[in-house]
Amino acid sequence: MSHVIKFSSLPKHSRWLLLALLVGALSLAMACGSSDSDSDSDGTGDAAAPAADAADDALAEVSRVLSPDKTLTFEDYVAAGWKKSKQFDTDTVPEATDIWYGFFNAKDIEVRFYDSHEVAKTAGFDNAAEAIDQSFREGGQFGSSNRGAGSSAVTKYKAFAVVGNTVMLCEQSVDSCIALADVIGG
Repeated sequence: MSHVIKFSSLPKHSRWLLLALLVGALSLAMACGSSDSDSDSDGTGDAAAPAADAADDALAEVSRVLSPDKTLTFEDYVAAGWKKSKQFDTDTVPEATDIWYGFFNAKDIEVRFYDSHEVAKTAGFDNAAEAIDQSFREGGQFGSSNRGAGSSAVTKYKAFAVVGNTVMLCEQSVDSCIALADVIGG
């Protein structure tokens, strides 16, 4: 009888073993998947390579990099119809020069300004990816809400777009940010 009990618990332990093996195999595959194209021409590697190039498939579905040659201002967004609501402190977002929360087409959009497109697509991209990553862990694109920069209000940022020297965090879908970028001319 005791042998039957041990065998009945085997599937439970087997699932954990299978999960551990799968995680290990995926980690090994990702570590071995890097190539010489990940380093710069002098062979030293470029730690500031665009994070967008390394984005996984799920992140690629909810992010865009647009208009690398544009330098946008707060006034450009307001003129495009984005309604400003509240300014946030930049202490919570490394390298951001200004952060504003507002609305466009009845969707929440937080706009983070950076000194250049290069800074926006590296540090800004990484920070935005972290901000929306929590929502993926909590139930996918339409799962639980997460917070913007220093906000005490819950905002559903599920996507983002790097547009010129700015990063827009978008409510529910990257489509609302793309629509705003189109009006701005991005």
